[in-house]
Order: sequence, then C-alpha cells, then structure tokens
Amino acid sequence: MEHSTDIQNSLLKFNDLQDFYARMVIVADGKRKEEFQEKMKYRSFDELRKNRRVTFLSYDALIKQYEQEIERQAFDLIL
Repeated sequence: MEHSTDIQNSLLKFNDLQDFYARMVIVADGKRKEEFQEKMKYRSFDELRKNRRVTFLSYDALIKQYEQEIERQAFDLIL
C-alpha cells in the first residue's frame, strides 16, 4: 500500500517491485482516481496494468471497509 502525494512516483516504486507477488494499492482522495487511471496508461506501467497488480482505493472506501469489518467482528456467530 502506498499513500503518497505523487502517484507517478508510487507507480514507479511498484514497477520496481513487480517481481514480488503482492497486491499493491494507491490510497488517496477519491478525486485523484482519474489521475491514477491516466498514469496507469503510461507505457512504463504496461506490466502493472496488464497483470492488474495495482489498484486504487479512496479514503472513503477504506473507511467504509474498516467500519464494515468492525461491525462484522461484533457478531457472536458468523454463518
């Protein structure tokens, strides 16, 4: 996971790490998703894009996932 002010630099780091099988995530304000999508079109990131190695997650979506997990853990029994 990378939280940074510069999406392109984060993608370059991820590109260097592509031999490691790991899910890589850019976490940023939802307004920056379009910037992420545009940067992913760069030829430099063909392998990351082709293999779907990097995804974008907005802060709001991260908070929602966290809250859902907290709620799920509150149950005594999960079927």
